[in-house]
Amino acid sequence: MSLGTVDRDDAEAEYSSRLTAWHARMAAWEGLLRAGPEALSDRDALAVATLEAANRFERHKHNPSDAPEFAGLTVLPPHLRGLSHGELTQLATLPSDVRQAALEEVRRLGEGLQSPEEAEREHWRNRLEKGEGLLGLFPILRAKFFLSGEATQGAVTDAALKLAGVETVDWHSRHKVNIAGMRVEAKLAEALEISRGSLQDPPLVAEAKAAEAVFAARSTPVSVAKSATLSLFDLLDHKAKTRTIKTKTISDDRSYLQKFANFIRHSDARKVTKDDVRRWRDHLIGTGLSPKTTNDKYLSALRSVLGHGVKEFDLPTNVAAGIRDKREPDAPKGSKGYSEEDALKILAATFEGTKKEGLSLPHKRALFWVPWVLAYTGLRVSEVTQFRGIHLREERGIPFLLITPADGSTKSGKAWTVGIHEHLIDLGFLHMIRRMGEGPAFYKPYPKGTDLSKLGAKHRAKEVGTRVADWITEELGIPAPNGRPNHAWRHLFTTRSRDPRWRLDKETRDYMMGSGPVDAREDYGDWTPAVVNAEINKMPRFEVNDTGWRPE
Repeated sequence: MSLGTVDRDDAEAEYSSRLTAWHARMAAWEGLLRAGPEALSDRDALAVATLEAANRFERHKHNPSDAPEFAGLTVLPPHLRGLSHGELTQLATLPSDVRQAALEEVRRLGEGLQSPEEAEREHWRNRLEKGEGLLGLFPILRAKFFLSGEATQGAVTDAALKLAGVETVDWHSRHKVNIAGMRVEAKLAEALEISRGSLQDPPLVAEAKAAEAVFAARSTPVSVAKSATLSLFDLLDHKAKTRTIKTKTISDDRSYLQKFANFIRHSDARKVTKDDVRRWRDHLIGTGLSPKTTNDKYLSALRSVLGHGVKEFDLPTNVAAGIRDKREPDAPKGSKGYSEEDALKILAATFEGTKKEGLSLPHKRALFWVPWVLAYTGLRVSEVTQFRGIHLREERGIPFLLITPADGSTKSGKAWTVGIHEHLIDLGFLHMIRRMGEGPAFYKPYPKGTDLSKLGAKHRAKEVGTRVADWITEELGIPAPNGRPNHAWRHLFTTRSRDPRWRLDKETRDYMMGSGPVDAREDYGDWTPAVVNAEINKMPRFEVNDTGWRPE
């Protein structure tokens, strides 16, 4: 399937948009599977149809002569009259083969007759006299009912249900809206006629207001605590609304919960058992996940929402409490960070660029600058790739970086300052950032007004980090410690900071790396640019031959 663009950033944005729409459709289907289609009363159906007709009136009331022709039906077709509620209920199970047979029958009845309705009544009378009985005629009656309703009003009903925010209704309710729509068409035609010669609102406007009240009362969300099911996803959404939780955390937790729901084949928190959680824990262990990942990501997401259900709703107990992967973590395999030798190879390679052709300028900038900034700051890769020029600051002649959630997510959700190593300045980092103005250097800018803090895992900067990692491992062929090419810089920076020849102050280093304070007193006061600048520049330079090449 084509995304309709050859630009990678535009393709990513289009993919994210389609993925969001897909998740919305899946959520709607999940709601349908949990609760079944909605059932509308006659009054509800009339309210839905009235709202749609009033919406069309608003579009055409200023130029009613330009409005399309409307049916304006004041009565129902003869074969739709007299059907009881019980008969309507039975109409909800129309097989496709019966529908096709009915089409042929209806077509035959109408061929060459001046009065199809009279001929039809005669046809039914003859069949009843032959003893076929009403039940024998039901397939044809059923077919004619559906076909007439859908042919006359089906498209309008689709629009009416969408406008009212009703995702799915049963067939009985849908055809109630069809019938109501036929009646309301006459009121719409009347309203347009009135608007041609009067400045007063026609009766349809007042009826639409009443319909809004009827439907608003019907569709008021029921508390999740009182519903028949207590969805894991509803609990997550409620928790997100009542607490400050990062967008990425919500997205990640939703993914873990979906995997659990797929495993137990439902998402009703009330039906989750301790055995379900235990079996899932054992399954996760079998997939090779580490104890930390199993406990801190998968099980934590489930335990969190179930705990929320216990605290705020009527869930009796958190069945995930106490279930953990208690295996000892694997012994470390080699260093967590790059060796000095590998780091120098990567940094030297930045002056050669990439052999790949057709890369965007932001991509080329990332391959050159991101490894250097990671090496001299120990920041997380996304905190570098999402950085925008507006947050390059200067105080009393000392430049510094402001790392902030305004550029995208940060792990702590907070902002902090980082000193800029003199070697980065000599390489031209400040000049490059200032040339970008207030925008990003490493990805195509979003439209003005985009809230970058709400993009989470969809942020374009995330893909930039992946590109840099792939360049290191695939093109340069340098193995990534623990399989994390970008995170290895953070470990190397920490290792270098401990060297007794220039040992960095631990509190200042942890602050610049965006780590939380160990002691609450560490959070007191401010970290001035002079402090972070002096500390970062204790670190010695990476001595690499500078060929002078830079991306534009």
